[in-house]
Amino acid sequence: MAHLTTRSVMLGALLLVTHVAHASEQSARWLSNTFRIDPSVTSVTLFIERELESSPVVLIRPDGSKYYHQDHPDSISWASSSNRDVITLWQPEPGPWQATGKVNEKRGISLVSEFSLVTTPLAKRLYQQEILKVTAELQHNGTRLDANYYLKDLSLQAQLLNLKNDNEAQFAPAPLVIGEFMDDGLELDAYPNDGKMTAQSVLDTLPGEYLYQVTISNQVLARTQEQTVLIYPMPLTVRFSTPDAQHQWQMNVEASHELVADSLVITGELTTPSQQRIPISGTGKTITLPEALESGNYYWKGRAFANNTEGREIQLNLAKQVIRVSPPVSTAGDVVVQERSIGVIPIVIGVISTLLLLTAIGVLIRKRKKPKAK
Repeated sequence: MAHLTTRSVMLGALLLVTHVAHASEQSARWLSNTFRIDPSVTSVTLFIERELESSPVVLIRPDGSKYYHQDHPDSISWASSSNRDVITLWQPEPGPWQATGKVNEKRGISLVSEFSLVTTPLAKRLYQQEILKVTAELQHNGTRLDANYYLKDLSLQAQLLNLKNDNEAQFAPAPLVIGEFMDDGLELDAYPNDGKMTAQSVLDTLPGEYLYQVTISNQVLARTQEQTVLIYPMPLTVRFSTPDAQHQWQMNVEASHELVADSLVITGELTTPSQQRIPISGTGKTITLPEALESGNYYWKGRAFANNTEGREIQLNLAKQVIRVSPPVSTAGDVVVQERSIGVIPIVIGVISTLLLLTAIGVLIRKRKKPKAK
């Protein structure tokens, strides 16, 4: 889709009247921050640029009643920053509206109608710790917009809402934020400022049924996109063997029947007790590790790549693990310890025997010294 500049969107999407005679009237009304909404409009978003560090504007309806940033009905979504108000009116009342406040004279007010949020649909069957790359676009009349401009001071997030019905819970569960969409060309985002936002989401939650949501903060600009998904248990387990006498050890991967064993690829990093970082990669269920020449704690983190039986490529986050490697046991040392432990026993027996003998002698002496009764 073509990428519209901010100027073209403003000029093309402003709700101007079509007649030339009315155009001058509309222009004059903009000078007093007044704009007219046509009866055919079902939703409209206002971008109001204010002076820096000024208070949010006050919105005046056609009937003269007022809406405020902190006091407005649910049919209005309102986000405010230090120099900007973004207000979406759902089913707005037709007629002249006005915004009062310290509106920037140069940038003023822009109106855009019919925003839509287009997102990548997810697979219905997902897994614990699965890493997802999801994309989203903000569109107007089917054309991709400059997300960095329109989402300034707003956030576009991916979140999960647990659908488990807990009748004993006093409060509804809070959504779990699993990713934030960016258009900066970093990490999984291919190109900066192209209007196509990308988020990396890790499903770090319990198995179950969830409502997956992509939402702009306060639902400004567009309604939340939703999809019901099922998250299944983690389909593989990673274990480490104990190093043998030659310091050889390995990583053992146990994959469930849902994964194609031949497609399994493991990558990651192993950190030694001396903080040396060793890259690890391999295929299959057994991966040979570098010799464990040091005793102490080894740290592992990585990712797994595989295909499931449905042919879908999946990527899994392998949680950080700590592996304790004990020092090798010395046979000679065991013998010395055993000999020492055996040599202590006769000494203890001798001390006890001596104490008993001395006690008996003391008793006999006291009996002899005791005077006889007359």
